[in-house]
Amino acid sequence: MSRVRLFCLPYAGGSAMRVYGRWQRELPDSVEVVPVELAGRGARITEQPLTDVDAITADVLPTVLDRIDRPYALFGHSLGALVAFELARRLEHLHGRPATHLFVSGHIPPQHPQPPGRYDYRLPDAQFRERLRELAGTPEEVLAHDELLDLVIPVLRADFEAADTYRWRPGPRISAPLTVYGGADDPEAPPGTLPDWAALSTGPCEVRVLPGGHFFLNDEQATVLKGIAADLEPARTAPVENGRTS
Repeated sequence: MSRVRLFCLPYAGGSAMRVYGRWQRELPDSVEVVPVELAGRGARITEQPLTDVDAITADVLPTVLDRIDRPYALFGHSLGALVAFELARRLEHLHGRPATHLFVSGHIPPQHPQPPGRYDYRLPDAQFRERLRELAGTPEEVLAHDELLDLVIPVLRADFEAADTYRWRPGPRISAPLTVYGGADDPEAPPGTLPDWAALSTGPCEVRVLPGGHFFLNDEQATVLKGIAADLEPARTAPVENGRTS
């Protein structure tokens, strides 16, 4: 049995299974990777995508809560970083189940003002496609295929709206250690902003800046996973008593 569960939240438009489905092969058996699928994609493709971070968090919270029978950690990239953070807050302060670690990636600290219209979710389709091309997260074969885009754009618009309309609400800090990942050339989450994530936790915070832009996660996956395995080492190797880690 795994010692720790790692719940993974996808970036805008991403399917959790597609983004994180291969991580299990690269992480130790003592870590169980749990991709958390959002409405409108993957196995939930028939559901209406949600347009609000609070609504997304409330939607996936029962799924995560039902599987916390051992130490757990959360990972999220871009929009997923916001959802992972809000989940960590609710799980600790409303349900008394603090995470053993929180990993956030590719997003400015949530308490920083979000530039209005940052994600351009209201753009006409032609301009919206160009915005997607700038972000470099949507494969070119999808951008060039009208039928695929017809499926993808409504989900991306919903996710971009959720990110664009997110508003920080002060509250108690979480206790989990924080690891913050960023791309050295990411204009969406400039490296200089990332240390301010530390203000959101009473635990230690480490910032790791890797080569690449907003989707450095794709090219630097091996480095990210090596870091995750090391950060989860205390939970992975804790003694087990009565079927649970102590």
